[in-house]
Amino acid sequence: MNNTMINILWLAKSEYPSGSRLEPHSHDYYQIYYVTSGEGDFIVGNEIVTLGRGMYLFTRPNDIHGISDTREVDGKPLRMLEVKYVVFDREFQESLNKLPIVCQGSENIENMLELVFNEAIDTLPWYLEISTHTFIAALYYMVRYQKIEISTNSQKSQVVEKIKENIQENYKNEVSLDKLSQFVGRSKNYICKAFKESTGMTINLYLNKVRIDKAAELLVNTNLDISEISNDVGYNNIYHFIKSFKKIVGTSPGNFRKNELSGNALVSSKVRAIATIPAQQTRNDV
Repeated sequence: MNNTMINILWLAKSEYPSGSRLEPHSHDYYQIYYVTSGEGDFIVGNEIVTLGRGMYLFTRPNDIHGISDTREVDGKPLRMLEVKYVVFDREFQESLNKLPIVCQGSENIENMLELVFNEAIDTLPWYLEISTHTFIAALYYMVRYQKIEISTNSQKSQVVEKIKENIQENYKNEVSLDKLSQFVGRSKNYICKAFKESTGMTINLYLNKVRIDKAAELLVNTNLDISEISNDVGYNNIYHFIKSFKKIVGTSPGNFRKNELSGNALVSSKVRAIATIPAQQTRNDV
C-alpha cells in the first residue's frame, strides 16, 4: 500500500443543528460524510436520501450533493466525520467509482476514520503516513463491504427498482403499500425493509420526494397556483403539500418559486465545524 495513491486534503468533525442545510454543490475531489449521530436528509443528484448513525455519503468528483434538513436523534444533532481527498492511482479510482453514493458503514470503518482524524490532530511523528495508510485501508474496507452487499442483493435491487418505476408512473394517483406489494409480488414487510436498506429512505418519503420534484418543476416552468400544483402532483390537502415541500426542499413553495425565478440562493447551512484540519496541514507533496 502506497500513500502516494491518495492525498488527504481536509478533515473535519462537523455538527449540524436541527434544521440546517448545505446547498447542493459538486467539486473535483472525493469526499466522505460519515454520520456518527443524528440524522439528515441528503441531496444526492435529484433525490433525497435519509442517512442516520453508521451510514455515509461517498461522493466522487462532480457528484452533486448537499443536505436539505437535519434532525436530532436521542437528543444528539447530526454529527459527521468528513474527509476530502484526491486519488492518483487509476485502478484504485475504478474500484472507488463503483461504490454507491449512499453506503452502510461498519464499526471497523468508523474506527479507522477516527484514527485518521486523531493522528492528524496530534501530529506525532509519522502522523501523516499513519493517517494516510489508515484512510487507504478504510477505503479498501468500503470497497470490499459494498461488493459483498451488492452481490448478495441483486434480487432485492430488482424489487426496489420496480417500486421506483411504479411510483414515478403513478405519483399523481393514490399509491399504497398494498398496491405496491401486489405489483412486485412481495409482502409489505419485505418491500418496506428492502427499500429502506437499498435507498436509505422509506417508500413514503420516496413518493413524497418524487411528487415534490414534479411540483418544483411546475413552480418554475408554469404559472399554475400552488393549490393547482398540489392537486396535480397527487396531494389532496394543500397544507400537507406545503409541509412536505418545506421538509424536503427546505423552504415553502412560494419562496422556492420566488428564489428560483429571481436567481437568489436558498438558505445556507448552519454547520459548525467542531474541529478541522486544513489542506496545508494534511497535504502530502506528490
